Amino acid sequence: MPTTSIDVAIIGGGIAGAWALNLLRAKGYNAILLEADALGVGQTLASQGMIHGGLKYALSGALTGASEAIADMPRRWRACLIGQGSVDLSETQLLSEHYYMFANDSARGRLTTFFASKALRGRIDRVKPAAWPQEFVGFDGVVYLLNDFVLDTQSLLANLTRELQAFIFRQTIDQQTIQARPGGGFDITLSDITVHADHLVSCAGTGSEALINLLSIPDIAVQHRPLKQIIVRPNHDISMYAHCLTAISKNEPRLTITSHRIDGKMVWYIGGQLADRGVNLSDDEQVDTAQRELSTCVPWLPWHDAEFETLTVSRAEPAQGAGLRPDEAYVVQRGDFIQCFPTKLTLAPDLGDKLLALLPAPKYNEALVNETLVTQHPLATIGASPW
Repeated sequence: MPTTSIDVAIIGGGIAGAWALNLLRAKGYNAILLEADALGVGQTLASQGMIHGGLKYALSGALTGASEAIADMPRRWRACLIGQGSVDLSETQLLSEHYYMFANDSARGRLTTFFASKALRGRIDRVKPAAWPQEFVGFDGVVYLLNDFVLDTQSLLANLTRELQAFIFRQTIDQQTIQARPGGGFDITLSDITVHADHLVSCAGTGSEALINLLSIPDIAVQHRPLKQIIVRPNHDISMYAHCLTAISKNEPRLTITSHRIDGKMVWYIGGQLADRGVNLSDDEQVDTAQRELSTCVPWLPWHDAEFETLTVSRAEPAQGAGLRPDEAYVVQRGDFIQCFPTKLTLAPDLGDKLLALLPAPKYNEALVNETLVTQHPLATIGASPW
C-alpha cells in the first residue's frame, strides 16, 4: 500500500476539527481531517450557533472567570466574518446580528445596576420599548441588547471546509486503522493509502474518551454534561434570539432561545435552565415543562397547537471538579498526541491559538501542502441540522 507523510491528522469534524483544519492549512501545515460520520453531527449542529461574550455567566451581578475568559470572542468572530480574523468566515450566514436578554420582573435592582455599570459598557445596553424588535411587541418588562450574535452552524462548517474538501475523509478510527509509530507520530490506514502523521489532534467530542483509551494516552479525563433541548414548531412566524431572565432561580438564563426557518416554517430551539434540568425528566415531562415555561416567559405570543419535541445532546469536555463547566477552550499535549475541547462554540478562536502554540513549525509545507492525497477513499460531507 502506498504511503505519504503529513504534519497533522485531525480526528473529528465538528467546529473544533473544522476550525483546526482551516487554520493549520492556512499556516502551511499539511493536515487532513478524519470524521466517522458527517461533519458537525453531534455537538456542533445541535448547538444554538450563539457567539457570546459570557454575560449569561454573570447573572449573579458580578463578573466571573467564565464571563471574562470569553469576553473577547464576539470581537474575534466579527473580524473573521469580514475576512480579517484567524480564519476567513466571510461566507458564513448570520441568523441574527443581535441577541437580547429580557425579564418581566424589571425591579431586579442589583442586576439592573450591574448591567448599567462601567465594567459592562459596550457589552450590553438597555433598549427602550420604542426600539424593541418585533418579537417583543406586547411584552411588559425590560429588554437588554447584548454584543452577541447567532450563526447558522451548517453555513459555518461549509465556509470552513469549502476549499478543503479533498482533505476531509470519512473514516472510523479503531485499532485496525491507527497505530502509534515507535519513532514518534502515528500511522493511519485508509482504504488505499497509509498516512504517516507527525501529530494527531483529537477533536472527537464524545468520541475522545474512546480514542484516548485506544491509544493509552495518560492523564486526560473526560466528563459528559448532557442537555435535553426543546424544539418547538409554533403556529406563528415570529423569530426570537434571546435569554429569558424572568424570575430566574439560579445564575443562568431560564430559557435560551434561537430560531431557524426550515422548509419555510419557523422553528424555535430552546436551551438554558430548561435543558439542564430536563435531563432528569422523561421526554413527555420535559415537553410539559417546556409548554408551561413558554406560556409563562413568552405569554404575549400564541402557543396553542405548537408542536414540541426533545433533543438530547451530550457535551464532552475535560473533567472538572464536581462536574463544573470549563471556563476556557482546552488543549493539552501528550507526546505527539494533542487533545482539544472547545467546550463551547464561541471559544473556537481560543482553541486555535492554543493549538498553534503547541505545534512545531510545519515540516511538509514546501511541496505537499497544496497537494491532495492520491487516494479514492470516501470523503466526509456536512451533516443535517437535528431539527
